[in-house]
Amino acid sequence: MAYNIQEEIESLVREAAFFVHAQGEDAFPLFRTEGRFLYKDIYVFVWVVRGNRIIRLVFPPDNMGEDIEITDMTDSNGINITEMIMKIANSRKGEGWSEPYQWKKPRENIASEKISFVKSVINKGRMYVVGAGYYLT
Repeated sequence: MAYNIQEEIESLVREAAFFVHAQGEDAFPLFRTEGRFLYKDIYVFVWVVRGNRIIRLVFPPDNMGEDIEITDMTDSNGINITEMIMKIANSRKGEGWSEPYQWKKPRENIASEKISFVKSVINKGRMYVVGAGYYLT
């Protein structure tokens, strides 16, 4: 059977979302450790909704990018990534694939085309958005 990166990403995100649902923020160290949730150019990210603000809580490629507001995060083409991801997270299904957007690969300084699969999850009344993606170029 041929390797399917989209199926792998969906499985990864659903598993990570399960941990966030069950353990809340106690699950975050799992996502920052090289292994199942962090390998090659693949990593799990987690956002939290706080009122009308979106905060990025987990961003393994650069921990300096954690615990920052990303409510209006756009790519180099002006695409509002946050709006796109939150539309999926707030949809009836609560999960799905983004449209392509520009994002820097870990350890590179040039933006590449990427898509992400995201899933919303609730823990203790708080909404989290768990996602991972892969680079198309």
